[in-house]
Amino acid sequence: MKTMQAVAIRKAGGPEVLEIQHLSIPEPRPGQVLIQVKALGLNRSELFTRQGHSPSVSFPIVPGIEAVGLVEMAPGGEESGC
Repeated sequence: MKTMQAVAIRKAGGPEVLEIQHLSIPEPRPGQVLIQVKALGLNRSELFTRQGHSPSVSFPIVPGIEAVGLVEMAPGGEESGC
């Protein structure tokens, strides 16, 4: 099984709750893409979530919705909107 390094948050708190972990690489479904992340940023929404201000979010989570990288896999191709 291939793994990746990811920042994970297991509980609400300050910056000290950000942990680098080895996780299984997810398998993208049609209409999704798998990217090899080269850089990412944590935005204000993720800051509030990390601090515990997002009651609909349950931990653990892997933040980083603002990312750039190389497309590794895109099942479904152009027909799925990738």
